[in-house]
Amino acid sequence: MSKQIIIIGGGPAGIEAAKAAAKAGSRVTLVSEGPVGGRSGWHSLLPSKVWLSAADTAGVLAESPFSGSGNVPTPADILPHLQQLKQQWNGRLAEELAQLGVTIINGVAVFTSANSVVVNDGDGQPVTTLTGDAIIVATGSVPFFPPNLKPNGKTVIAPRFFSGLQSLPGSIVVIGAGATGTEAVYLFNRLGLAVTWIVDQFGVLPDYPAAAGELMADILVRRGVTLVQGTLADHFENEGDKIAVVLADGSRHVTELVFVAIGRFSDLSRLNLEAADLAVEPGKYPNVDAFCQTRVPGIYAVGDAAGPPMVANRAMAMARVAGLHAAGAEVAPYNPQTVVAAVYAEPQVAQVGVVAAGDGSIQTVRLGFEAAMKAHLLGETEGFVELAFDGARKVVGGTAVGPHAGDILAPVALAIQVGATLDDLAAIFAAHPTLSELAFAAARQA
Repeated sequence: MSKQIIIIGGGPAGIEAAKAAAKAGSRVTLVSEGPVGGRSGWHSLLPSKVWLSAADTAGVLAESPFSGSGNVPTPADILPHLQQLKQQWNGRLAEELAQLGVTIINGVAVFTSANSVVVNDGDGQPVTTLTGDAIIVATGSVPFFPPNLKPNGKTVIAPRFFSGLQSLPGSIVVIGAGATGTEAVYLFNRLGLAVTWIVDQFGVLPDYPAAAGELMADILVRRGVTLVQGTLADHFENEGDKIAVVLADGSRHVTELVFVAIGRFSDLSRLNLEAADLAVEPGKYPNVDAFCQTRVPGIYAVGDAAGPPMVANRAMAMARVAGLHAAGAEVAPYNPQTVVAAVYAEPQVAQVGVVAAGDGSIQTVRLGFEAAMKAHLLGETEGFVELAFDGARKVVGGTAVGPHAGDILAPVALAIQVGATLDDLAAIFAAHPTLSELAFAAARQA
């Protein structure tokens, strides 16, 4: 008998869960607060990646021996393309869901019990009530801002303002050294701004191996970024037509614009999880099992709604598992070790699986990008690929810093999934010359 599945959230995770459940024969209703694509598709992930693509173009123009003196892209070039791409991509997703028979309801879903929700409109008025055999929470996340570091949309912005960034100033201060902050530093530096980067005591890219963050910081500093590390930003002060970022040690950095990217919280506050006996403290998220099901049978949480790491491909991987499991289909458990996390700067930084262990049970082998002919053709030989393996020479993780690092680690993710060894990877010779050779060459290096 076909199951009725309710999915809350119209972003990448909600869409993937809906597709999986519908293909497995379930009747699916997706509740989306806005148009399909969610905040990720309309306001954050996709817009930021369009700007980053423009930065990549600027980098090619600046560094390629064949590009001459090409012009740096401007907001006037970027924003029309961004609007077109948002309509095109999110329209494609909506069409695919429609073809699968997924019912889409616009509104905010609020639990009334463990198997039912009421959908309210933007004014909080009920639109409809839904009951399902399973409910998948894919509500994403919202940015976290300390009280003294909140954006005002004018002199202080955050990622969600990319879609309306009509002009670029001469200077900017970026606060935050995670993936989003690093991408912003790269982006604004490539587009010609004077960038000051405020980094706390944990350093650049603290969730990645230290060598990766250190190399990224070194490259960006060589490109002209001013790195201020070890002290927290405390508050802002107006400085005429500019703004000053005041640090905890009292030092001041005057700039025309500030970009804040400190962190995110799961967006669960409006769900009324108490009604489903799934209450969580503010800033927390529900624990899930290997199939992304919470402690309440029939309620699943995927992606950012299930806590960190908050990356889109993890969200979609979890959503597929949850959608199939909720539909009663056979599906392997979600494997977090196969999720490639990447920072979309240039160079890219990426990692997958387990890259270190305190007990010394994990060994590593590193190969520089200069080992690949393609890196020389690109003029990008600075970087490395590092494979992690256990005592049985089974591949357990990988790190890469360099052009297309996220792509380079794709075969490493597959190796982890199937339990492959270094010798299995070493036997493969990818197309030559390509950067995809590097993971396999690193295995041969071992």
